[in-house]
Amino acid sequence: MKPISCWTPADGSVNAFRARFDGAALSLTVGAEEELMLVDPRNGRLAGGIEEVLRRTDGDSRFRAELRAAQVEVVTRTCLSAADVGRELAVARIDLAEAIGPGTATIACGTHPAAANPGPITGGERYWAVAEDNPWAARSMLTCGLHIHVGVTGADRALAVYNALRCYLPEFAALSGNSPFHAGESTGLASTRMQLNRSLARHGVPPAFPDWDSYAAFAAWGHAGGAIPDPSYHWWDLRLHPGCGTLEIRVCDTQTELEDAVALVALAQALVAWLAERYDAGEELPVHDTYRIAESLWLAAHVGAARDVLDLDTGARRPVAERLDELLYALGPTAQELGTESELGRLGMLATSTGADRQRHLVRTEGVDSLLEWLAVETIASARRYRERAEAPGPTPAAADPDARAIAIAT
Repeated sequence: MKPISCWTPADGSVNAFRARFDGAALSLTVGAEEELMLVDPRNGRLAGGIEEVLRRTDGDSRFRAELRAAQVEVVTRTCLSAADVGRELAVARIDLAEAIGPGTATIACGTHPAAANPGPITGGERYWAVAEDNPWAARSMLTCGLHIHVGVTGADRALAVYNALRCYLPEFAALSGNSPFHAGESTGLASTRMQLNRSLARHGVPPAFPDWDSYAAFAAWGHAGGAIPDPSYHWWDLRLHPGCGTLEIRVCDTQTELEDAVALVALAQALVAWLAERYDAGEELPVHDTYRIAESLWLAAHVGAARDVLDLDTGARRPVAERLDELLYALGPTAQELGTESELGRLGMLATSTGADRQRHLVRTEGVDSLLEWLAVETIASARRYRERAEAPGPTPAAADPDARAIAIAT
């Protein structure tokens, strides 16, 4: 693949990477990106036309193109709390719906339940290069994720928290599955998206890096032959994001009901804060083998009673609800300090009924056509409910910096 980035190994020197985290002004801020699909409201079929959507939103930086012409990415500013992220996403969903009008609808979930053809690739050199390098994915894959950023100050602190946070990817996967159907068929998975993403390079559980020298060496190695033009091509389920000074959790499906997304953002912020507190107290944070985490992640991607996680030390199977209770107990004091107890309370429901479970129930009782209609309606209805409860009639002023740039880079 021809490198399309102007990034050079000098940009990724150890000192340069460290400086991006050491120089971060704020810690434990949060932000999110969610990928939505564009559909025809009459039949739920994919509706390409991201260029027209972006024209109608008149350059609004909250809305961006993604890999497929039938996708749009919603990007928040840097926020202080999960509730702030929720308000930003709610207003953005509503504003997007009003901008594009009744001829196009958006649906929020990990995969389109019925589409066999994902439609054309979005125009743009980066996307065409990705498609050229991943031909099967370019022909077959359309996935939508919720990506959560948490700011961490201090390079050594950020790296230690990143290495430990890998161990909690199975819990995020178990709670966030929202893509049980693909091409009109039930896959038996809560997150079909997660499996489809494996057709791209550098997906799945990321490696642990013992130090920043190792990370910089990997970045330089990938750049040398053009295989990995820059660290924005690290598409793992969790990645260090030096450009933003954040840890980015990428394992979650896009959530149909906005409250589910906010709960996952709250979990991400609380977990990072808790791990950072332990690091600051001099505790050595656990770092587990990638293959153990991957085995647990595979179990977590299933639906219903099969959705367990594995104890990364003993290998014992743990019901998700049991594991979540244990984790929330440990996070309790941190959540209280952050003021996110209410948002975290939603996770108890997700432990027993994810978006995937709700989709499967609706298809069993009413059929896949009803599911497509429900997804389109609930994507906006849940945003309106959230905005009404938060009493936020317009864009929230609660970003950490009113002039902060959007947290995302092209993904």
